[in-house]
Amino acid sequence: MQQVLNQLTTLQDLDSQLAQLESLRGDLPHQVNRLKQELEETEKTKQNYEDKLHAYQKERSIAEMEIKALGGKKQKYQTQLFEVKTNREYDAVTQEIESVNVNIEKKESRILELMDLEEETSKAIEEYKEEVQKLQKQLDNISQELEKQMAKTEKDEAILKHEREKVVHKLNARYFTAYERIRKAKNGLAVVPVVRGACGGCFKSLPPQKILEIRQMDRIYLCEVCGRILIWDEKRHEVSE
Repeated sequence: MQQVLNQLTTLQDLDSQLAQLESLRGDLPHQVNRLKQELEETEKTKQNYEDKLHAYQKERSIAEMEIKALGGKKQKYQTQLFEVKTNREYDAVTQEIESVNVNIEKKESRILELMDLEEETSKAIEEYKEEVQKLQKQLDNISQELEKQMAKTEKDEAILKHEREKVVHKLNARYFTAYERIRKAKNGLAVVPVVRGACGGCFKSLPPQKILEIRQMDRIYLCEVCGRILIWDEKRHEVSE
């Protein structure tokens, strides 16, 4: 059991060192993720406006073609006015011309609306283009800074991860599973030493008998308060005295 406890202690030391390296990056990873998400949402919004602009332009183009066709129809009816022979025929043709004029007016009015919408949408697109460029520049700068920080610790991190893999490979799977469960629940700290007669994690005082039992290193003891694995570290105990 002492070997298992030593392995768990080594594993905790490695994980703590890895956590320290990660902390050197600060909140840069978080900033990168936030900017990526914000950039994606902004680009999506810009694309929506571009789709709207395309739809407005297409509708206006169709309306203009329809006005042209109605103009041809109106001209045809106007020619027919010189060919009618009765008042009834004249009234019928006149009604057709009026109907065409009404349709032309509606489509011209819609074209004016579409032109206003196109102008507003184009302005929005330009604003979002500028926002995309701004966010992209920020993302590039933060990403470069993060890469620099990662480059500084890359070698040390690789060594620590390799050492960790070796320890995990030797450690019984049952103990490793328990260790990981506690570590994730306790902010990365699963194994703690007894310090000044108390748990090194939550600092809850331990009974003298319990400390003697932990010192034997012949079984795994968990803190009754925080649930962390308690170990006896002779060197640290000497320093704390």
